[in-house]
Amino acid sequence: MKTYLCLKNVQKKALPEEFQSDDVRYPEELVEHFLSEFTCSGDFVLDPFMGYGTTLIVAERLKRVAFGVEFEERRWRYVQSILRHPDRALLGDSTRLDAVQLPDLDFSITSPPYMGAHHKENPFTAYATEGYGYGQYLETIKSIYVQLNRKLKPSGHAVIEVSNLKHEDGTTTTLAWDIAREVSDVLRFLGEVVVTWDDTYGYGYDHSYCLVFAKR
Repeated sequence: MKTYLCLKNVQKKALPEEFQSDDVRYPEELVEHFLSEFTCSGDFVLDPFMGYGTTLIVAERLKRVAFGVEFEERRWRYVQSILRHPDRALLGDSTRLDAVQLPDLDFSITSPPYMGAHHKENPFTAYATEGYGYGQYLETIKSIYVQLNRKLKPSGHAVIEVSNLKHEDGTTTTLAWDIAREVSDVLRFLGEVVVTWDDTYGYGYDHSYCLVFAKR
């Protein structure tokens, strides 16, 4: 497994105008790399935070069977409109992943909704409601991966793409490291792949981490 990648933070397809102010997609090249590393044709893949469907788009092209779960209905409808298999884009709540009907999974890749240590909004409701603090956010991430672990095959792997966050007041939320610690209680942590971006990434950094886990 390579531990360092340098990618362009560019998208192959523009989003509809209604979504362009909220374009936080990771590029297709990132998904291509990890699907090629950890999966084969016909393998079952899950993105528990589907967003605008990048994982599913790439998986269809590479002949993987990918499912995605999205909380926000407008995003879900958009993703359904662009897939060859729209039934694999699921409207739902990944905090209740046990209730989602899925096959046994070979692989999962996602970038979770971010939260800073001082933020108030709930990332798991598309920031539409007030949350219960950063500690509860991390507990919920862990709970999601407890549920995902039950759906992973014994040979399964999971990748989480995430960054630490620099804030305008000079403080930092060590989001990537905190998520790595929480999920490591559930899955076996294999290490991180540092991804540097040729173009602007955001959050105060020019790099992010792909945290790689295996089924225990």
